Amino acid sequence: MKQVSSYNIGLAINLCAKTIARRLIFTVMCLTLAGALSAYFWLSEFPFPATKWFYELFSLDGELNIPAWYSAFSLLFCSGLLKVISLIKTEDRHFSYWKTLYLIFVYLSLDEAFSFHEILIIPSVRESLHLYPLFFQTWVIPGTILVGIFAFKYLKFWLHLPYKTRYLFLIAAVVYVSGTLVMEMVGGLLREDFGRRNAITLTGIVVEEFLEMTGIIIFIYALLAYLSSLRESLQLEIHISEK
Repeated sequence: MKQVSSYNIGLAINLCAKTIARRLIFTVMCLTLAGALSAYFWLSEFPFPATKWFYELFSLDGELNIPAWYSAFSLLFCSGLLKVISLIKTEDRHFSYWKTLYLIFVYLSLDEAFSFHEILIIPSVRESLHLYPLFFQTWVIPGTILVGIFAFKYLKFWLHLPYKTRYLFLIAAVVYVSGTLVMEMVGGLLREDFGRRNAITLTGIVVEEFLEMTGIIIFIYALLAYLSSLRESLQLEIHISEK
């Protein structure tokens, strides 16, 4: 009979909320700078040979590029932290709120990667209803309604959070929504007045994406700080078998 030896391997993963936040801030600043430079060279009268490649790779308004994938993975990291908190809060009366938040951030991550919300951008609806340029991106209308419903549903949950967590959640939400909705609507006005390929319009896009990424960092820090207040350490078991 073949004997299988069993070994216990200790693997320590140390997560410091402030350190992670600092590194993410540095990453966001680099991505924002790269995005701004890509827009500048794209508008320049004297572009260099790799201008198009550089713009497509780092454009903050682009899809399936480095900034988009960074945002998608940072949102996915949020969903992972929310999943851990929901597992700890299984017996808590607010468990369903944490679980729903986890699912929301899974969707936001997928949406950031694959832009599902653009299905709701319907030019014919905008033209037939003669919508104000503020609603150039028609998805902001249902988006604003959903944000309002979410705020109403989660008000009691938010009020029951510890003061520090409640304060950080509020800042993260305001910064993130300012980027995703408010600046998106401002961007519609800018596109209507100045066109898409304009320095002012592209500056608005840079500000929009910077606010989004910054809001996510604040939320990540808030989740890590809250998680540390619940548990100083977590046990992770991994079972490996041939079958």
